[in-house]
Amino acid sequence: MDCEQLAPLYEEYVLGTLDDTERQELEAHLRDHCPRCAPGVAQARGVISPLAYLAPPAQPSEMLKTKIMDTVQASAGTPRPPVAASAPRPERAIFPAWAWAAAAALALITGYSIRQMGSQSAQLATLRKQMNLAIMQNRSLQNELERDRMVASVMLSPDSMPLKLAPKDQAMPMVHAYLHPHMGVAVTADQMPAIPPARTLQLWFIPKKGQPVSVAIFRPDAQGLVSVIAPFNMPRTEIAALAVTDEPAGGSPQPTSSPAWVGQVN
Repeated sequence: MDCEQLAPLYEEYVLGTLDDTERQELEAHLRDHCPRCAPGVAQARGVISPLAYLAPPAQPSEMLKTKIMDTVQASAGTPRPPVAASAPRPERAIFPAWAWAAAAALALITGYSIRQMGSQSAQLATLRKQMNLAIMQNRSLQNELERDRMVASVMLSPDSMPLKLAPKDQAMPMVHAYLHPHMGVAVTADQMPAIPPARTLQLWFIPKKGQPVSVAIFRPDAQGLVSVIAPFNMPRTEIAALAVTDEPAGGSPQPTSSPAWVGQVN
């Protein structure tokens, strides 16, 4: 048996009620200095051992003393001197056998309850982790739904300017962008290839004058879909084109590769 199976036997081992097979297996663990069984038995012994101190000291009765003296005198062949009467001793309470059994049962139940509480605490911790994970997943789903709602609003707005970002590699799918003067820029695509974990796609505004301006970084999802919404960070009249480049994870302050997708703003 392993430590998990031996754990319920600690109290019975201390009480001496285990059968030979279970006792030998547990003692083998103890001889090997098992880091779980040795402390477990010590704890059980700490619970059970105080029961021994519950037994009151016993005093022999006068009748027992008389019988012992008669036996001794008969063996010696001499008459037994009279036993002086002594004052009656006050009777002491006797701890009955059933009370010992009840105390031992209580100790076993206490140990079992402690183990059950530990098991329930572990189960509760697992449930809390699962609940926190479910909350995070639900929050992520709500964020995705809100993002998709905003992307759809930009796509369907009559004030949006649609753009097609053509791929440099003809095997790649088209990327669509929608420029709205107030709601920002939305980017969509499907059938996009997977991106390595150390890389990301980055959207840029290419101004008529000056350096490219980073708009957003994004990655296709597991189904190859892209759905991005980002605010305008420069006037639309100053934008000459939109471009998407392949950059290191986290993005770059300026493009480090030539655009993989480009769309001109007319």
